[in-house]
Amino acid sequence: MKVLSKITSTFAVAAAMIFSSSAANAQETLTVDPITIAPGDEAEVVVNYSSTVERSGYNMEVFLPEGLSFVKTANEDGDEEAFTLGSSALSSHVKSEYFADEKHAKLTIFHMKLKNLKDGVLLSFKVKADETLADNTEIKFDGVIFNGGDYLPAFTCPVTKDTATGINELKAESKNGRSYNLGGQVVKGNKKGLIINNGKKIVQ
Repeated sequence: MKVLSKITSTFAVAAAMIFSSSAANAQETLTVDPITIAPGDEAEVVVNYSSTVERSGYNMEVFLPEGLSFVKTANEDGDEEAFTLGSSALSSHVKSEYFADEKHAKLTIFHMKLKNLKDGVLLSFKVKADETLADNTEIKFDGVIFNGGDYLPAFTCPVTKDTATGINELKAESKNGRSYNLGGQVVKGNKKGLIINNGKKIVQ
Protein backbone atom coordinates (compact mmCIF):
# COMPACT_ATOMS: atom_id res chain seq x y z
CA MET A 1 0.00 0.00 0.00
CA LYS A 2 2.87 2.38 0.78
CA VAL A 3 4.39 1.77 -2.66
CA LEU A 4 1.03 2.41 -4.33
CA SER A 5 0.58 5.62 -2.34
CA LYS A 6 4.05 6.78 -3.34
CA ILE A 7 3.37 6.13 -7.03
CA THR A 8 -0.02 7.86 -6.83
CA SER A 9 1.52 10.88 -5.10
CA THR A 10 4.29 11.14 -7.69
CA PHE A 11 1.86 11.17 -10.60
CA ALA A 12 -0.45 13.60 -8.79
CA VAL A 13 2.39 16.09 -8.30
CA ALA A 14 3.55 15.63 -11.89
CA ALA A 15 0.04 16.07 -13.28
CA ALA A 16 -0.43 19.25 -11.28
CA MET A 17 2.76 20.68 -12.78
CA ILE A 18 2.00 19.56 -16.32
CA PHE A 19 -1.55 20.89 -16.38
CA SER A 20 -1.05 23.98 -14.22
CA SER A 21 -1.65 26.40 -17.11
CA SER A 22 -2.23 26.47 -20.85
CA ALA A 23 -0.86 28.41 -23.82
CA ALA A 24 -2.59 29.44 -27.01
CA ASN A 25 -0.05 27.91 -29.40
CA ALA A 26 2.44 25.06 -29.20
CA GLN A 27 5.98 26.43 -29.28
CA GLU A 28 7.94 23.21 -28.89
CA THR A 29 9.57 21.24 -31.69
CA LEU A 30 10.24 17.51 -31.40
CA THR A 31 12.11 15.53 -34.06
CA VAL A 32 13.21 11.90 -34.33
CA ASP A 33 15.39 10.27 -36.97
CA PRO A 34 14.19 7.15 -38.83
CA ILE A 35 15.73 3.82 -37.84
CA THR A 36 16.64 0.71 -39.82
CA ILE A 37 16.76 -2.55 -37.89
CA ALA A 38 17.12 -6.24 -38.67
CA PRO A 39 15.36 -9.04 -36.74
CA GLY A 40 17.38 -9.91 -33.66
CA ASP A 41 19.12 -6.54 -33.57
CA GLU A 42 18.65 -3.48 -31.36
CA ALA A 43 18.39 0.17 -32.40
CA GLU A 44 18.34 3.41 -30.43
CA VAL A 45 15.52 5.90 -30.90
CA VAL A 46 16.50 9.50 -30.10
CA VAL A 47 13.97 12.32 -29.64
CA ASN A 48 15.35 15.84 -30.07
CA TYR A 49 13.79 18.93 -28.49
CA SER A 50 13.81 22.68 -28.99
CA SER A 51 11.47 25.36 -27.67
CA THR A 52 10.98 29.10 -27.88
CA VAL A 53 9.43 29.14 -24.40
CA GLU A 54 10.44 27.82 -21.00
CA ARG A 55 9.18 24.35 -20.09
CA SER A 56 10.13 22.29 -17.07
CA GLY A 57 8.37 18.96 -17.73
CA TYR A 58 6.12 16.94 -19.99
CA ASN A 59 3.91 13.89 -20.49
CA MET A 60 4.33 11.52 -23.42
CA GLU A 61 3.04 8.17 -24.66
CA VAL A 62 5.02 5.82 -26.93
CA PHE A 63 3.41 3.07 -29.03
CA LEU A 64 5.53 0.35 -30.65
CA PRO A 65 4.43 -1.56 -33.75
CA GLU A 66 4.25 -5.34 -34.03
CA GLY A 67 7.75 -6.78 -34.23
CA LEU A 68 9.41 -4.28 -31.88
CA SER A 69 9.82 -4.45 -28.12
CA PHE A 70 11.35 -2.13 -25.52
CA VAL A 71 14.84 -3.01 -24.29
CA LYS A 72 14.67 -2.63 -20.52
CA THR A 73 17.38 -2.56 -17.88
CA ALA A 74 17.08 -2.78 -14.11
CA ASN A 75 17.78 0.40 -12.12
CA GLU A 76 19.32 0.55 -8.63
CA ASP A 77 15.91 -0.20 -7.10
CA GLY A 78 15.51 -3.30 -9.22
CA ASP A 79 12.76 -1.75 -11.36
CA GLU A 80 12.96 -2.13 -15.13
CA GLU A 81 13.37 1.03 -17.20
CA ALA A 82 13.56 1.63 -20.93
CA PHE A 83 13.97 5.41 -21.23
CA THR A 84 17.00 7.63 -20.67
CA LEU A 85 16.76 11.38 -20.25
CA GLY A 86 19.01 13.31 -22.62
CA SER A 87 21.01 16.52 -22.54
CA SER A 88 17.88 18.69 -22.36
CA ALA A 89 17.14 17.53 -18.81
CA LEU A 90 18.93 18.41 -15.59
CA SER A 91 20.19 15.69 -13.27
CA SER A 92 17.45 16.80 -10.86
CA HIS A 93 14.61 16.14 -13.30
CA VAL A 94 12.40 13.23 -12.21
CA LYS A 95 11.31 10.48 -14.62
CA SER A 96 8.36 8.14 -14.11
CA GLU A 97 7.72 5.27 -16.53
CA TYR A 98 4.54 3.22 -16.72
CA PHE A 99 4.05 0.37 -19.18
CA ALA A 100 0.41 -0.15 -20.07
CA ASP A 101 1.52 -3.26 -21.99
CA GLU A 102 4.55 -4.49 -23.95
CA LYS A 103 3.89 -2.04 -26.78
CA HIS A 104 2.64 1.04 -24.90
CA ALA A 105 4.62 3.19 -22.47
CA LYS A 106 3.62 6.36 -20.61
CA LEU A 107 6.18 8.88 -19.38
CA THR A 108 6.04 11.80 -16.98
CA ILE A 109 9.09 14.02 -16.55
CA PHE A 110 9.04 16.95 -14.16
CA HIS A 111 11.16 19.12 -11.88
CA MET A 112 10.15 19.78 -8.28
CA LYS A 113 11.51 23.35 -8.50
CA LEU A 114 10.21 23.91 -12.05
CA LYS A 115 13.71 24.31 -13.52
CA ASN A 116 13.54 24.38 -17.28
CA LEU A 117 14.54 21.95 -19.98
CA LYS A 118 17.24 22.94 -22.47
CA ASP A 119 17.38 22.44 -26.21
CA GLY A 120 18.99 19.12 -27.08
CA VAL A 121 18.20 15.43 -26.76
CA LEU A 122 14.93 15.04 -24.89
CA LEU A 123 15.14 11.30 -24.33
CA SER A 124 16.23 8.05 -25.91
CA PHE A 125 15.34 4.38 -25.72
CA LYS A 126 16.31 1.12 -27.39
CA VAL A 127 14.07 -1.28 -29.25
CA LYS A 128 14.65 -4.87 -30.38
CA ALA A 129 13.19 -6.38 -33.55
CA ASP A 130 11.86 -9.86 -34.26
CA GLU A 131 10.78 -11.67 -37.42
CA THR A 132 7.22 -10.30 -37.26
CA LEU A 133 8.42 -6.76 -37.99
CA ALA A 134 6.86 -5.35 -41.17
CA ASP A 135 9.11 -4.07 -43.96
CA ASN A 136 7.96 -0.51 -43.28
CA THR A 137 6.19 0.61 -40.11
CA GLU A 138 6.49 3.31 -37.45
CA ILE A 139 6.78 4.12 -33.76
CA LYS A 140 4.07 6.55 -32.66
CA PHE A 141 4.45 9.34 -30.10
CA ASP A 142 1.18 10.76 -28.77
CA GLY A 143 -0.31 12.51 -25.76
CA VAL A 144 2.64 14.92 -25.70
CA ILE A 145 2.10 17.98 -23.54
CA PHE A 146 4.62 20.27 -21.86
CA ASN A 147 3.76 22.11 -18.68
CA GLY A 148 2.13 25.42 -19.54
CA GLY A 149 1.42 24.29 -23.10
CA ASP A 150 -1.13 22.55 -25.26
CA TYR A 151 -1.11 18.99 -26.55
CA LEU A 152 1.22 18.63 -29.51
CA PRO A 153 0.19 16.76 -32.66
CA ALA A 154 1.14 13.09 -32.69
CA PHE A 155 4.35 12.31 -34.58
CA THR A 156 6.12 9.15 -35.70
CA CYS A 157 9.52 7.55 -36.13
CA PRO A 158 9.68 5.62 -39.45
CA VAL A 159 11.04 2.08 -39.05
CA THR A 160 12.50 0.08 -41.94
CA LYS A 161 13.20 -3.65 -41.67
CA ASP A 162 16.78 -4.37 -42.65
CA THR A 163 17.63 -7.46 -44.68
CA ALA A 164 20.13 -9.94 -43.32
CA THR A 165 23.54 -9.84 -44.99
CA GLY A 166 24.00 -13.58 -44.72
CA ILE A 167 27.70 -13.21 -43.89
CA ASN A 168 27.29 -15.05 -40.60
CA GLU A 169 25.92 -18.07 -42.43
CA LEU A 170 28.48 -18.08 -45.24
CA LYS A 171 30.38 -21.35 -45.46
CA ALA A 172 33.47 -21.84 -47.56
CA GLU A 173 36.25 -24.34 -47.66
CA SER A 174 39.89 -23.47 -48.10
CA LYS A 175 42.13 -26.09 -49.62
CA ASN A 176 45.88 -26.04 -49.85
CA GLY A 177 46.02 -22.82 -47.81
CA ARG A 178 44.13 -20.81 -50.42
CA SER A 179 42.19 -17.66 -49.51
CA TYR A 180 38.77 -16.75 -50.88
CA ASN A 181 36.63 -13.62 -51.04
CA LEU A 182 32.94 -13.58 -50.10
CA GLY A 183 32.05 -14.51 -53.66
CA GLY A 184 34.04 -17.74 -53.40
CA GLN A 185 36.84 -16.57 -55.73
CA VAL A 186 40.45 -17.37 -54.99
CA VAL A 187 42.44 -14.31 -53.93
CA LYS A 188 46.02 -13.67 -52.96
CA GLY A 189 46.79 -14.25 -49.30
CA ASN A 190 47.87 -10.64 -48.82
CA LYS A 191 44.65 -9.17 -50.27
CA LYS A 192 43.15 -6.49 -48.02
CA GLY A 193 39.58 -6.69 -46.78
CA LEU A 194 37.39 -9.57 -45.58
CA ILE A 195 38.66 -12.96 -46.79
CA ILE A 196 38.08 -16.59 -45.86
CA ASN A 197 41.06 -18.75 -45.03
CA ASN A 198 40.86 -22.30 -43.67
CA GLY A 199 37.12 -21.80 -43.19
CA LYS A 200 37.55 -18.66 -41.06
CA LYS A 201 36.66 -15.06 -41.87
CA ILE A 202 39.68 -12.80 -41.58
CA VAL A 203 39.95 -9.02 -41.96
CA GLN A 204 43.29 -7.93 -43.41
